[in-house]
Amino acid sequence: MKSELKITLLYITIGILWIFLSDHFVLLFITKNTQEQITNFQNIKGCFFVISTGLLLFTLLKRHNSAIRQKIEELKEKSTELKKTNNELENYFFLASHDLQEPNRTIISFLTNLEKKYKNSLDEQGHKYIKYAIDGAYYMRKSILNLQEHTKIGKNLNFKNIDLNLVIKNIIKEYENELTLDNITISKLPIIKTDENLIYLIFKNLIENAIKFKKNNEKLHITIKHKEQSDYWEFTCSDNGIGIDKEYHEKIFQLFQRLNSSSENKGTGVGLSITKKAIEILGGKIQIDSSPNKGSSFYFTLPKNTIKNTKYK
Repeated sequence: MKSELKITLLYITIGILWIFLSDHFVLLFITKNTQEQITNFQNIKGCFFVISTGLLLFTLLKRHNSAIRQKIEELKEKSTELKKTNNELENYFFLASHDLQEPNRTIISFLTNLEKKYKNSLDEQGHKYIKYAIDGAYYMRKSILNLQEHTKIGKNLNFKNIDLNLVIKNIIKEYENELTLDNITISKLPIIKTDENLIYLIFKNLIENAIKFKKNNEKLHITIKHKEQSDYWEFTCSDNGIGIDKEYHEKIFQLFQRLNSSSENKGTGVGLSITKKAIEILGGKIQIDSSPNKGSSFYFTLPKNTIKNTKYK
């Protein structure tokens, strides 16, 4: 039975019951000579009112529900089209980045051979130009690989219990040339149910970001801590780096957005975008609190349930 018909029948039933029951109460205060006439008149009038308003209610509900169902169907169609478009774009980005790798490798190879073969023939300026070209080619290669990673992220998720202390330990080992235990303070982190690859990527990118944008005249220090809430985990990754002006707090999470283009900071502008996407895939959110020369603190949440965000299905 349709919802509008159920509501209408319930309304009519309650209305008619109220008419008959209320009349019995009213009749207690009326003389017997006029009881029968008043009762019949009231019953007829009341039933007509309830039935007519019930039919009106049915018509309005039917129109309203029909409009809602039509909108739902339209949204489903748009959602299907959007998913199809997103999949096509992801496939395009993946194939394009894959096809760009071969010419990029060729450029690096020829430039490297050129520098070796004509090492004694080139002056200092020539060597500098080749170095710039090789650095640019490597930067392009890194950007291509990051773009591939961005398009593939969130595929084939596997949720299981992950000890975050081991995750951080492995990341420190990966960056052993830039990071030691003296550079990082970690509170006892929990074991959570999540995807191992995504959670590793999240912490890795945040730590890597702190390493890239540390102060030259100050020892790097990173602090990682957490809070447990009723239905989600809240994590904080703070550093004492160069910091970010407030007007760029949203921009840094966009793809290929670099706030510092100096040669000292070779970021591609993809890391934090990937981090944000990974957190959102897991159903969480991320934000930053930072100001110039005062370091940065990244706050992100992860729900305790393991339902993947439907936005990325």
